[in-house]
Amino acid sequence: MDRTVDDLRDFSVTSMRALHQLSLLDRTDLPTLFQAYLKCGCELLGLSVGIVSQIDHGRYTVSAVEGGSGINPGDVFPLGETYCHAVINKQGSVALHHVGALNEMRSHPAYLSMQLESYIATPLRVCGHIVGTLNFSDAQARPEPFTVEELEFLELMAQSLSQVLEQDHLQREQLQSDMAREASEALFEAAFQHAAIAMAIVAADGRWLRVNDAVCDLLGYSSRELLGMDFQSITHPDDLNKDLEQVQALLRGDKNQYWMTKRYFQRSGELVWALLAVSIVRNADGSPRCFLSQIKDISAQREAENALQAKRDELEQMNMELVQLARTDGLTGLSNRDVMMEALRQSHMSCARSGEPLSCLFMELDGFRGFNERYGHSEGDVLLKTVADTLAQRIGKQGVVGRYSADVFMMLLPEKGLNSALEIAESCRSQISLLPELPEPVSLSVGVAALLPEEGEALPDTDDLLRTADLALFAARETGGNGVRAVRAEAGAQPA
Repeated sequence: MDRTVDDLRDFSVTSMRALHQLSLLDRTDLPTLFQAYLKCGCELLGLSVGIVSQIDHGRYTVSAVEGGSGINPGDVFPLGETYCHAVINKQGSVALHHVGALNEMRSHPAYLSMQLESYIATPLRVCGHIVGTLNFSDAQARPEPFTVEELEFLELMAQSLSQVLEQDHLQREQLQSDMAREASEALFEAAFQHAAIAMAIVAADGRWLRVNDAVCDLLGYSSRELLGMDFQSITHPDDLNKDLEQVQALLRGDKNQYWMTKRYFQRSGELVWALLAVSIVRNADGSPRCFLSQIKDISAQREAENALQAKRDELEQMNMELVQLARTDGLTGLSNRDVMMEALRQSHMSCARSGEPLSCLFMELDGFRGFNERYGHSEGDVLLKTVADTLAQRIGKQGVVGRYSADVFMMLLPEKGLNSALEIAESCRSQISLLPELPEPVSLSVGVAALLPEEGEALPDTDDLLRTADLALFAARETGGNGVRAVRAEAGAQPA
């Protein structure tokens, strides 16, 4: 007998309640979570066996099982001998209410070995790739086909589990990334501190930021004395312009490293010939952060300069920025740039569908570099966290805010037009200017870009919106900062 409308309505309500209860479970305990999903699916679909599988290189591995007589977690089968092979071929859900009634299925290995008459399954995806299936089956055929509501319920369960698997995947990748970064930092620290060759970290303006003992031995200055001067003051005048030209090439991005022979004045006034090797370390946004310098005394081998240059030491490359698979900025706790770009893409698609406006704000801390120089990076980090918390509290659920770069925050305001965005921007600017318990007052420059869909006009894309917000921020900055400027986004917008 066909199901009545009331039956379908009852199933929809029951299944939604079940999904809600499943969403409240601990998403870090995968085995327990799998069992809860499988038990729920078996009960609501009226099937006796539920399996979460992992599929890789033609192998079907049982990750979790409910009610599967003779099937255990860890069992491995050739994918082609399972019904799930059809799911992979279809790249979507499969529902069979009476397998034995299908001529092409009676000779299937799974049917011959297990006599499974009813079967319903859907893929599990991580980062867009199928990694397994969520499937339910029974030795008894169903009297009628699976309903649309049952298939939708299964796919919603699979979507929820896929999100859990993707989060677990990203957390594992982040852990590996963190371990690699820590190993890299430890290796660099050991290499720097105990290196026989003179090594130094130098600021973009030439100030010595850190030196090892070998630098002090080579130049005859104490560490304290060197940190109070720049390299220009102890470089021979005939070598200075060539050195500065190379530094400018690094800062412009023409190259990432250089080496040269040059003369330094020692503390005693004597000259020392050195082979200098320099590489640039950049921030996440590509701006220069500092230089890593290695200095080798070649005074005794000056006549053999060409041979020494050919045998120069390879520079250790500092990989300061690892690929970020984490979704959260480690310092502020806000969404990181990758997440903000995805949120922008989704908001833009929603804007295109609904015709509602979309606003994008760039917020830059005025004079942040100077703040860091005056009070130190620790205070700078505290300032960034405080500003991040303030912006997050202000925006609440009206939009999303994240860290776009070192001292620039990005805010997205779906369904907010220009006037609403300006009001929020001014509120944010005002609250930041009144932050208590800081070494000195701080201010924001805010650029607002509003995307206002109009019928018959081309909708500006996400790049147009970002460029417009950047133009508005530039305008706010150019008028002295601590202000808000707005520009309406247009297709093909270009920087002034």
